[in-house]
Amino acid sequence: MIRGAVLRMREDRRKRYDDGFRREALGLIKAGVGYVSLARRLAMPAYTAKQWTMLYRSGGEESFMGAQGSRRYDWETKAAAARDHVDNGLTVTEVMAKYDVASVAPLRRWCREYRAVVWPSMTA
Repeated sequence: MIRGAVLRMREDRRKRYDDGFRREALGLIKAGVGYVSLARRLAMPAYTAKQWTMLYRSGGEESFMGAQGSRRYDWETKAAAARDHVDNGLTVTEVMAKYDVASVAPLRRWCREYRAVVWPSMTA
């Protein structure tokens, strides 16, 4: 550590949304409002609105409102979900609904790992 330097923790700048706000967004999504309009109406980031719309379409209201606790997926589920998206062309939303995946992040990670393992072995 440099002499005189102060160790600073990064401030968490992520915005937290309460249940009332989420319910308002859910009502708009159910009414068929697209993610761009949702973001504008509620003054929220378009990326968040897109993620929320995808969550609702893939897992319904329970998924959107945020189930408590973390989920664990077995290896077969991870591989099948990644294969369906990467090789079989299913959309992220379709795969999340089919395999009951609660979030986009793990699915994207599984696809990245699947590509790293499967594609190099196909070219060898």
